[in-house]
Amino acid sequence: MPRMTISRSSLSLLCALGLAAPALAQGGGATTHTVKKGDTLWDIARTYLGDPFLWPQIYRMNTDVVEDPHWIYPGEVLRLDAAAGQPAVPTTDTPPPAQPPVVEEPPSADTTGDGLDLFRRRRVANVQEAFKLYRAVKYHPLRAGEFYSAGFLSEGDTLPYGRLLGPVTPEQIESGRSRAAVQIHTVVGVTAPDGASYNVGDSLVSLMQREGPVGYGQIIVPTGLIRITGQNGDQSVGMVIAVYGPIRDGQSLLPAEKFADPGAVDYQRVEGGLQGQILAPRDLRELRHPQDVLFIDIGKQEGVSAGDLFEARRTPGPQPRSAANAIDEMMATLQVVHVRSRTATVKVLGVTSPDIAPGTTVRQVAKLPR
Repeated sequence: MPRMTISRSSLSLLCALGLAAPALAQGGGATTHTVKKGDTLWDIARTYLGDPFLWPQIYRMNTDVVEDPHWIYPGEVLRLDAAAGQPAVPTTDTPPPAQPPVVEEPPSADTTGDGLDLFRRRRVANVQEAFKLYRAVKYHPLRAGEFYSAGFLSEGDTLPYGRLLGPVTPEQIESGRSRAAVQIHTVVGVTAPDGASYNVGDSLVSLMQREGPVGYGQIIVPTGLIRITGQNGDQSVGMVIAVYGPIRDGQSLLPAEKFADPGAVDYQRVEGGLQGQILAPRDLRELRHPQDVLFIDIGKQEGVSAGDLFEARRTPGPQPRSAANAIDEMMATLQVVHVRSRTATVKVLGVTSPDIAPGTTVRQVAKLPR
């Protein structure tokens, strides 16, 4: 990409138009930086390198200190010497990417009589190489995002609810109340339950509550994930790191459970597996579709584990009301994404018949190796 030169007059014009001028590196000859509260690799790269998009250079120099580039902590000392002095804009034009070799097949017979082969086929010789890396990625049957976003039934338990106070801008000022939905990376104020406190690094789930099936407590619907970053008087300060739904002030908070990743494993078929019933859907819709969330009436007590596969089946009763209810047929494939003592949360993977009502039979057909 050619270099772009911005003259003093150009800068004046940018200012006159209300556009921001490019940031210039402010780090001088610094070789290290001690992380302060509120720092990010993005900001550090902008300060020392003049371009926030160069943050991966600083991360690569400090992988022994920084495990996750999205999370750095006050007191950490980051090396800058290998990254400092590198220009934010290349000094030479960027060479064009190498093109895969193209093989032209022999031209077909000229049927137009004008000497032009308008339909000569072209194919990429290394198309298999282009997809080799994609095919090599192993499938993970259960992922953290599904685990945290699915929700669960409270089963009547008394849970340690905290409270989301609202956005904090700047974070040195205590949170006011705002009805605006909170977005990812927003800094928010939170309060812990009476007699408890949150520590830096704790993860919290923000949530909505609805009345659940009789005898199974409330339906817990997660709206986001918050990571605690500090303390401000009587309230803690955190950053929204994931959004699953509308996050608003006044919502309840729960400590995020630890997700146990089963890894890239294959299912093992189960014969004569567990059997239960659909209790209720999480969302208020009549018909089910893939990615919908349902709750079933068996859990850890019966041996259900995260990742288990179930089939929702239409089973004939003693007096079927119609011909559609007179046969045993599969209605949907379900995957367990969260397990509690007496219940489990399942995600719909595939649907044959979307009219899956509470009371529908579910049968375990496969498990993940443990």
